[in-house]
Amino acid sequence: MPLYIRIAIRYLFSLKSKILSFMTVISIVGITVGVAALLITLAVMSGFLWGIKEKLLETTPQVVIFKITGKFNEYKDFGDIFSDIPEIVDWEPFVYSQALASKEKTVQAVTVRGFIPEKDKDIMGLDKKIIVGKYDLSDENKVIIGKDLAFALDVSVGDTINIMSPFGRKTPLGFLPKIKKVKVAGILYFGVFEYDSTFVGMNLKAAQKFFDLGDSVTGIQIKIKDPYLADTVKKKIQKKLSYPYVVRTWMDMNKSLFQALELEKFAMFLVLALIVLVASFNVSSLLITKAREKRKDIAILKTIGADNSFIQKVFLWQGLIIGIIGTSLGLIIGLSAIYIADTYHLVKLNPEVYMISYLPLKIGTLDILSVATASMIICFISSIIPARMSSKEVPAEVLRYE
Repeated sequence: MPLYIRIAIRYLFSLKSKILSFMTVISIVGITVGVAALLITLAVMSGFLWGIKEKLLETTPQVVIFKITGKFNEYKDFGDIFSDIPEIVDWEPFVYSQALASKEKTVQAVTVRGFIPEKDKDIMGLDKKIIVGKYDLSDENKVIIGKDLAFALDVSVGDTINIMSPFGRKTPLGFLPKIKKVKVAGILYFGVFEYDSTFVGMNLKAAQKFFDLGDSVTGIQIKIKDPYLADTVKKKIQKKLSYPYVVRTWMDMNKSLFQALELEKFAMFLVLALIVLVASFNVSSLLITKAREKRKDIAILKTIGADNSFIQKVFLWQGLIIGIIGTSLGLIIGLSAIYIADTYHLVKLNPEVYMISYLPLKIGTLDILSVATASMIICFISSIIPARMSSKEVPAEVLRYE
Protein backbone atom coordinates (compact mmCIF):
# COMPACT_ATOMS: atom_id res chain seq x y z
CA MET A 1 0.00 0.00 0.00
CA PRO A 2 1.46 3.42 -0.95
CA LEU A 3 2.58 5.60 1.96
CA TYR A 4 0.10 8.41 1.18
CA ILE A 5 -2.84 5.96 1.42
CA ARG A 6 -1.61 4.65 4.80
CA ILE A 7 -1.27 8.20 6.09
CA ALA A 8 -4.76 9.05 4.73
CA ILE A 9 -6.29 6.08 6.57
CA ARG A 10 -4.45 7.01 9.78
CA TYR A 11 -5.60 10.64 9.61
CA LEU A 12 -9.18 9.66 8.76
CA PHE A 13 -9.75 7.15 11.54
CA SER A 14 -7.57 8.69 14.25
CA LEU A 15 -9.28 8.50 17.64
CA LYS A 16 -7.31 11.37 19.19
CA SER A 17 -9.99 13.87 18.21
CA LYS A 18 -13.48 12.63 19.04
CA ILE A 19 -15.08 15.53 17.18
CA LEU A 20 -13.24 14.72 13.93
CA SER A 21 -14.01 11.02 14.32
CA PHE A 22 -17.69 11.88 14.72
CA MET A 23 -17.52 14.10 11.62
CA THR A 24 -15.98 11.20 9.69
CA VAL A 25 -18.86 8.93 10.68
CA ILE A 26 -21.41 11.62 9.75
CA SER A 27 -19.76 12.09 6.34
CA ILE A 28 -19.88 8.34 5.63
CA VAL A 29 -23.51 8.09 6.82
CA GLY A 30 -24.48 11.02 4.57
CA ILE A 31 -23.00 9.34 1.50
CA THR A 32 -24.58 6.00 2.51
CA VAL A 33 -28.07 7.47 2.90
CA GLY A 34 -27.78 9.41 -0.37
CA VAL A 35 -26.67 6.38 -2.39
CA ALA A 36 -29.30 4.08 -0.84
CA ALA A 37 -32.10 6.62 -1.41
CA LEU A 38 -30.99 7.16 -4.99
CA LEU A 39 -30.90 3.41 -5.71
CA ILE A 40 -34.31 2.76 -4.17
CA THR A 41 -35.91 5.66 -6.02
CA LEU A 42 -34.50 4.54 -9.36
CA ALA A 43 -35.67 1.00 -8.61
CA VAL A 44 -39.17 2.28 -7.84
CA MET A 45 -39.35 4.26 -11.09
CA SER A 46 -37.85 1.46 -13.19
CA GLY A 47 -40.04 -1.15 -11.49
CA PHE A 48 -43.21 0.86 -11.99
CA LEU A 49 -42.35 1.36 -15.67
CA TRP A 50 -41.61 -2.36 -16.02
CA GLY A 51 -44.89 -3.28 -14.31
CA ILE A 52 -46.88 -0.95 -16.57
CA LYS A 53 -45.20 -2.40 -19.67
CA GLU A 54 -45.93 -5.98 -18.57
CA LYS A 55 -49.57 -5.11 -17.90
CA LEU A 56 -49.93 -3.33 -21.23
CA LEU A 57 -48.47 -6.36 -23.01
CA GLU A 58 -51.34 -8.43 -21.60
CA THR A 59 -53.95 -6.12 -23.13
CA THR A 60 -52.27 -4.48 -26.14
CA PRO A 61 -51.27 -6.16 -29.41
CA GLN A 62 -47.48 -6.21 -29.81
CA VAL A 63 -47.48 -5.10 -33.45
CA VAL A 64 -50.49 -3.84 -35.42
CA ILE A 65 -50.97 -3.13 -39.14
CA PHE A 66 -53.68 -0.71 -40.28
CA LYS A 67 -54.78 0.46 -43.70
CA ILE A 68 -55.33 4.21 -43.93
CA THR A 69 -57.53 4.32 -47.02
CA GLY A 70 -59.92 1.82 -48.51
CA LYS A 71 -61.22 -1.45 -47.12
CA PHE A 72 -58.73 -3.92 -45.67
CA ASN A 73 -59.78 -7.00 -47.67
CA GLU A 74 -56.38 -8.37 -48.69
CA TYR A 75 -55.25 -9.35 -45.18
CA LYS A 76 -55.26 -13.06 -46.12
CA ASP A 77 -52.28 -12.47 -48.44
CA PHE A 78 -50.08 -11.21 -45.61
CA GLY A 79 -49.12 -14.72 -44.47
CA ASP A 80 -46.37 -14.90 -47.09
CA ILE A 81 -44.91 -11.59 -45.91
CA PHE A 82 -44.83 -12.66 -42.26
CA SER A 83 -43.28 -16.07 -43.03
CA ASP A 84 -40.00 -14.34 -43.98
CA ILE A 85 -39.69 -12.67 -40.58
CA PRO A 86 -38.45 -15.21 -37.98
CA GLU A 87 -39.41 -13.04 -34.98
CA ILE A 88 -43.13 -13.37 -35.78
CA VAL A 89 -44.87 -16.20 -33.91
CA ASP A 90 -48.44 -15.77 -35.13
CA TRP A 91 -50.92 -13.20 -36.47
CA GLU A 92 -54.64 -12.67 -36.85
CA PRO A 93 -57.07 -10.13 -38.35
CA PHE A 94 -59.36 -8.20 -36.02
CA VAL A 95 -62.25 -5.76 -36.01
CA TYR A 96 -62.23 -2.83 -33.60
CA SER A 97 -65.07 -0.33 -33.21
CA GLN A 98 -66.93 1.84 -30.73
CA ALA A 99 -70.52 1.01 -29.78
CA LEU A 100 -73.09 1.23 -27.02
CA ALA A 101 -74.16 -1.57 -24.71
CA SER A 102 -77.49 -1.41 -22.90
CA LYS A 103 -79.51 -3.41 -20.42
CA GLU A 104 -82.96 -2.05 -19.59
CA LYS A 105 -82.35 1.66 -18.75
CA THR A 106 -78.56 1.44 -18.35
CA VAL A 107 -76.36 2.42 -21.31
CA GLN A 108 -72.56 2.19 -21.45
CA ALA A 109 -70.07 3.21 -24.14
CA VAL A 110 -68.04 0.12 -25.10
CA THR A 111 -65.29 -1.02 -27.43
CA VAL A 112 -66.20 -4.04 -29.51
CA ARG A 113 -63.36 -6.27 -30.65
CA GLY A 114 -63.95 -9.04 -33.16
CA PHE A 115 -61.37 -11.81 -33.46
CA ILE A 116 -60.87 -15.47 -34.31
CA PRO A 117 -61.43 -17.24 -30.94
CA GLU A 118 -59.06 -20.16 -31.48
CA LYS A 119 -56.23 -18.03 -32.85
CA ASP A 120 -56.63 -15.42 -30.16
CA LYS A 121 -55.81 -17.96 -27.46
CA ASP A 122 -52.17 -17.91 -28.59
CA ILE A 123 -52.01 -14.18 -29.34
CA MET A 124 -53.89 -12.21 -26.66
CA GLY A 125 -54.78 -15.13 -24.38
CA LEU A 126 -58.23 -13.85 -23.44
CA ASP A 127 -59.30 -17.37 -22.48
CA LYS A 128 -56.91 -17.14 -19.49
CA LYS A 129 -58.61 -13.96 -18.24
CA ILE A 130 -62.10 -15.49 -17.92
CA ILE A 131 -63.23 -15.39 -14.27
CA VAL A 132 -66.90 -16.34 -14.71
CA GLY A 133 -68.46 -18.40 -17.49
CA LYS A 134 -66.69 -19.85 -20.51
CA TYR A 135 -64.55 -18.67 -23.41
CA ASP A 136 -67.27 -19.60 -25.88
CA LEU A 137 -67.76 -17.50 -29.01
CA SER A 138 -68.86 -20.31 -31.30
CA ASP A 139 -72.28 -18.69 -31.66
CA GLU A 140 -72.50 -15.32 -33.43
CA ASN A 141 -74.86 -14.12 -30.69
CA LYS A 142 -72.43 -14.77 -27.83
CA VAL A 143 -69.98 -12.23 -26.37
CA ILE A 144 -67.50 -11.93 -23.53
CA ILE A 145 -67.37 -8.69 -21.56
CA GLY A 146 -65.18 -6.97 -18.95
CA LYS A 147 -65.84 -7.35 -15.23
CA ASP A 148 -66.64 -3.68 -14.56
CA LEU A 149 -68.89 -3.48 -17.61
CA ALA A 150 -70.85 -6.48 -16.29
CA PHE A 151 -71.13 -4.70 -12.93
CA ALA A 152 -72.28 -1.43 -14.55
CA LEU A 153 -74.95 -3.21 -16.62
CA ASP A 154 -75.85 -5.51 -13.72
CA VAL A 155 -75.58 -8.65 -15.84
CA SER A 156 -74.04 -12.08 -15.34
CA VAL A 157 -73.27 -15.11 -17.46
CA GLY A 158 -76.34 -16.16 -19.47
CA ASP A 159 -77.98 -12.71 -19.46
CA THR A 160 -78.66 -10.84 -22.69
CA ILE A 161 -77.60 -7.29 -23.53
CA ASN A 162 -78.14 -5.02 -26.53
CA ILE A 163 -75.23 -3.78 -28.63
CA MET A 164 -75.93 -0.68 -30.71
CA SER A 165 -73.71 0.16 -33.67
CA PRO A 166 -72.96 3.80 -34.53
CA PHE A 167 -73.24 2.78 -38.19
CA GLY A 168 -76.98 2.53 -38.69
CA ARG A 169 -79.15 3.00 -41.75
CA LYS A 170 -81.26 5.77 -43.18
CA THR A 171 -84.99 5.22 -43.42
CA PRO A 172 -87.97 7.41 -44.30
CA LEU A 173 -88.34 7.92 -40.56
CA GLY A 174 -84.73 9.08 -40.19
CA PHE A 175 -81.49 7.49 -39.03
CA LEU A 176 -81.97 4.22 -37.14
CA PRO A 177 -79.12 2.61 -35.19
CA LYS A 178 -78.36 -1.04 -35.72
CA ILE A 179 -79.11 -3.12 -32.62
CA LYS A 180 -77.99 -6.66 -31.91
CA LYS A 181 -79.15 -8.75 -28.96
CA VAL A 182 -76.32 -10.89 -27.59
CA LYS A 183 -75.81 -13.34 -24.75
CA VAL A 184 -73.03 -12.99 -22.19
CA ALA A 185 -70.95 -16.20 -22.36
CA GLY A 186 -68.11 -15.12 -20.09
CA ILE A 187 -66.75 -12.28 -17.97
CA LEU A 188 -63.08 -11.28 -18.13
CA TYR A 189 -60.78 -9.54 -15.70
CA PHE A 190 -57.88 -7.59 -17.23
CA GLY A 191 -56.86 -5.74 -14.09
CA VAL A 192 -57.01 -2.48 -16.05
CA PHE A 193 -60.15 -0.42 -15.45
CA GLU A 194 -60.13 1.06 -18.96
CA TYR A 195 -60.47 -2.42 -20.46
CA ASP A 196 -62.62 -4.00 -17.75
CA SER A 197 -65.23 -1.24 -18.08
CA THR A 198 -65.50 -1.11 -21.89
CA PHE A 199 -64.45 -4.43 -23.44
CA VAL A 200 -66.86 -6.51 -25.50
CA GLY A 201 -65.41 -9.42 -27.47
CA MET A 202 -67.18 -11.34 -30.20
CA ASN A 203 -66.51 -13.68 -33.08
CA LEU A 204 -64.76 -12.03 -36.05
CA LYS A 205 -67.49 -12.92 -38.56
CA ALA A 206 -70.18 -11.68 -36.18
CA ALA A 207 -68.37 -8.36 -35.78
CA GLN A 208 -67.89 -7.99 -39.56
CA LYS A 209 -71.58 -8.60 -40.13
CA PHE A 210 -72.70 -6.31 -37.31
CA PHE A 211 -70.59 -3.36 -38.49
CA ASP A 212 -71.36 -3.99 -42.19
CA LEU A 213 -67.72 -4.59 -43.07
CA GLY A 214 -68.26 -7.49 -45.43
CA ASP A 215 -64.97 -9.40 -45.65
CA SER A 216 -62.79 -6.46 -44.55
CA VAL A 217 -61.17 -5.96 -41.14
CA THR A 218 -59.85 -3.08 -39.07
CA GLY A 219 -56.29 -4.39 -38.99
CA ILE A 220 -53.88 -7.23 -38.28
CA GLN A 221 -52.28 -7.90 -34.90
CA ILE A 222 -49.01 -9.78 -34.61
CA LYS A 223 -47.39 -11.72 -31.79
CA ILE A 224 -43.58 -11.83 -31.72
CA LYS A 225 -41.06 -13.87 -29.74
CA ASP A 226 -39.70 -10.93 -27.75
CA PRO A 227 -42.08 -7.95 -27.29
CA TYR A 228 -39.10 -5.65 -26.72
CA LEU A 229 -37.92 -6.34 -30.29
CA ALA A 230 -41.13 -4.82 -31.67
CA ASP A 231 -39.27 -1.92 -33.31
CA THR A 232 -37.00 -4.36 -35.18
CA VAL A 233 -40.02 -6.29 -36.47
CA LYS A 234 -41.72 -3.02 -37.40
CA LYS A 235 -38.78 -1.97 -39.59
CA LYS A 236 -38.73 -5.35 -41.35
CA ILE A 237 -42.45 -5.16 -42.08
CA GLN A 238 -42.17 -1.56 -43.31
CA LYS A 239 -39.59 -2.67 -45.90
CA LYS A 240 -42.20 -5.04 -47.34
CA LEU A 241 -45.25 -2.77 -47.00
CA SER A 242 -45.70 0.81 -48.12
CA TYR A 243 -48.54 3.32 -48.20
CA PRO A 244 -51.47 3.01 -47.38
CA TYR A 245 -50.38 0.53 -44.69
CA VAL A 246 -49.26 1.77 -41.28
CA VAL A 247 -47.31 -0.37 -38.81
CA ARG A 248 -47.44 0.50 -35.11
CA THR A 249 -45.94 -1.27 -32.11
CA TRP A 250 -47.23 -1.44 -28.55
CA MET A 251 -44.49 1.04 -27.62
CA ASP A 252 -45.70 3.50 -30.28
CA MET A 253 -49.25 3.30 -28.98
CA ASN A 254 -48.11 4.13 -25.42
CA LYS A 255 -45.16 6.40 -26.26
CA SER A 256 -46.41 9.43 -24.32
CA LEU A 257 -46.81 7.36 -21.14
CA PHE A 258 -43.32 5.84 -21.42
CA GLN A 259 -41.70 9.19 -22.18
CA ALA A 260 -43.39 10.78 -19.15
CA LEU A 261 -42.20 8.00 -16.85
CA GLU A 262 -38.64 8.12 -18.25
CA LEU A 263 -38.52 11.90 -17.80
CA GLU A 264 -39.80 11.55 -14.24
CA LYS A 265 -37.15 8.93 -13.52
CA PHE A 266 -34.39 11.24 -14.80
CA ALA A 267 -35.76 14.16 -12.79
CA MET A 268 -35.84 12.05 -9.62
CA PHE A 269 -32.24 11.00 -10.25
CA LEU A 270 -31.14 14.64 -10.43
CA VAL A 271 -33.13 15.65 -7.35
CA LEU A 272 -31.87 12.79 -5.19
CA ALA A 273 -28.31 13.23 -6.44
CA LEU A 274 -28.48 16.50 -4.47
CA ILE A 275 -28.57 14.40 -1.28
CA VAL A 276 -25.16 13.01 -2.15
CA LEU A 277 -24.01 16.52 -3.12
CA VAL A 278 -25.11 17.90 0.26
CA ALA A 279 -23.32 15.01 1.99
CA SER A 280 -20.16 15.95 0.08
CA PHE A 281 -20.13 19.32 1.88
CA ASN A 282 -19.55 17.37 5.09
CA VAL A 283 -16.57 15.70 3.41
CA SER A 284 -15.13 19.08 2.38
CA SER A 285 -15.59 20.60 5.84
CA LEU A 286 -14.09 17.50 7.48
CA LEU A 287 -10.98 17.57 5.27
CA ILE A 288 -10.50 21.32 5.71
CA THR A 289 -10.68 20.87 9.49
CA LYS A 290 -8.21 17.98 9.33
CA ALA A 291 -5.88 20.04 7.12
CA ARG A 292 -5.80 22.77 9.76
CA GLU A 293 -5.29 20.24 12.56
CA LYS A 294 -2.46 18.44 10.77
CA ARG A 295 -0.48 21.53 9.77
CA LYS A 296 2.54 20.45 11.81
CA ASP A 297 2.45 16.93 10.35
CA ILE A 298 2.27 18.38 6.85
CA ALA A 299 5.21 20.68 7.58
CA ILE A 300 7.30 17.80 8.91
CA LEU A 301 6.43 15.65 5.88
CA LYS A 302 7.54 18.47 3.57
CA THR A 303 10.72 18.95 5.56
CA ILE A 304 11.74 15.32 5.08
CA GLY A 305 11.08 15.46 1.33
CA ALA A 306 7.35 15.16 0.61
CA ASP A 307 6.26 17.39 -2.28
CA ASN A 308 2.92 19.15 -2.88
CA SER A 309 1.66 16.24 -4.99
CA PHE A 310 2.23 13.80 -2.11
CA ILE A 311 0.29 16.01 0.34
CA GLN A 312 -2.55 16.41 -2.14
CA LYS A 313 -2.79 12.66 -2.58
CA VAL A 314 -3.08 12.18 1.20
CA PHE A 315 -6.18 14.39 1.38
CA LEU A 316 -7.67 13.29 -1.93
CA TRP A 317 -7.50 9.72 -0.73
CA GLN A 318 -9.25 10.62 2.50
CA GLY A 319 -12.20 11.86 0.41
CA LEU A 320 -12.06 8.78 -1.82
CA ILE A 321 -11.98 6.44 1.18
CA ILE A 322 -15.09 8.13 2.60
CA GLY A 323 -16.70 7.80 -0.83
CA ILE A 324 -15.74 4.13 -1.18
CA ILE A 325 -17.05 3.18 2.27
CA GLY A 326 -20.22 5.30 2.00
CA THR A 327 -21.00 4.16 -1.53
CA SER A 328 -20.39 0.49 -0.67
CA LEU A 329 -22.64 0.64 2.38
CA GLY A 330 -25.27 2.54 0.38
CA LEU A 331 -25.21 -0.10 -2.37
CA ILE A 332 -25.54 -2.91 0.16
CA ILE A 333 -28.44 -1.26 2.02
CA GLY A 334 -30.19 -0.07 -1.15
CA LEU A 335 -29.93 -3.36 -3.04
CA SER A 336 -31.01 -5.32 0.05
CA ALA A 337 -34.09 -3.12 0.47
CA ILE A 338 -34.90 -3.46 -3.23
CA TYR A 339 -34.59 -7.25 -3.14
CA ILE A 340 -36.73 -7.64 -0.01
CA ALA A 341 -39.47 -5.23 -1.18
CA ASP A 342 -39.66 -6.81 -4.64
CA THR A 343 -39.50 -10.44 -3.48
CA TYR A 344 -42.15 -10.13 -0.79
CA HIS A 345 -44.36 -7.54 -2.59
CA LEU A 346 -44.24 -5.17 0.37
CA VAL A 347 -45.74 -2.16 -1.43
CA LYS A 348 -49.35 -2.91 -2.39
CA LEU A 349 -51.21 -0.84 -5.00
CA ASN A 350 -54.80 -0.51 -6.14
CA PRO A 351 -54.83 -2.25 -9.56
CA GLU A 352 -57.87 -0.25 -10.67
CA VAL A 353 -55.84 2.95 -10.31
CA TYR A 354 -52.25 1.91 -11.09
CA MET A 355 -52.97 -1.15 -13.31
CA ILE A 356 -50.67 -3.31 -11.12
CA SER A 357 -51.42 -4.94 -7.75
CA TYR A 358 -48.02 -4.26 -6.16
CA LEU A 359 -45.05 -2.01 -6.79
CA PRO A 360 -42.19 -3.99 -8.35
CA LEU A 361 -38.67 -2.69 -7.72
CA LYS A 362 -36.22 -3.23 -10.56
CA ILE A 363 -32.69 -1.89 -10.85
CA GLY A 364 -30.39 -2.36 -13.81
CA THR A 365 -26.61 -2.72 -13.85
CA LEU A 366 -26.30 0.60 -15.67
CA ASP A 367 -28.30 2.37 -12.95
CA ILE A 368 -26.11 0.86 -10.22
CA LEU A 369 -22.93 1.90 -12.03
CA SER A 370 -24.32 5.40 -12.64
CA VAL A 371 -25.13 5.89 -8.94
CA ALA A 372 -21.78 4.53 -7.75
CA THR A 373 -19.81 6.57 -10.29
CA ALA A 374 -21.71 9.79 -9.53
CA SER A 375 -21.13 9.30 -5.80
CA MET A 376 -17.39 8.71 -6.21
CA ILE A 377 -16.99 11.68 -8.56
CA ILE A 378 -18.82 13.99 -6.13
CA CYS A 379 -16.62 12.79 -3.22
CA PHE A 380 -13.47 13.25 -5.31
CA ILE A 381 -14.42 16.79 -6.38
CA SER A 382 -15.28 17.75 -2.79
CA SER A 383 -11.74 16.72 -1.76
CA ILE A 384 -9.89 18.86 -4.31
CA ILE A 385 -10.09 22.22 -2.49
CA PRO A 386 -8.97 20.85 0.92
CA ALA A 387 -6.14 18.94 -0.81
CA ARG A 388 -4.91 22.08 -2.58
CA MET A 389 -5.12 24.13 0.62
CA SER A 390 -3.11 21.56 2.60
CA SER A 391 -0.39 21.33 -0.06
CA LYS A 392 0.29 25.10 0.12
CA GLU A 393 1.49 24.99 3.73
CA VAL A 394 4.99 26.54 4.16
CA PRO A 395 7.07 24.45 6.64
CA ALA A 396 9.16 27.43 7.84
CA GLU A 397 6.06 29.42 8.88
CA VAL A 398 4.40 26.44 10.58
CA LEU A 399 7.51 25.28 12.52
CA ARG A 400 8.91 28.73 13.29
CA TYR A 401 7.82 28.74 16.92
CA GLU A 402 8.09 24.99 17.55
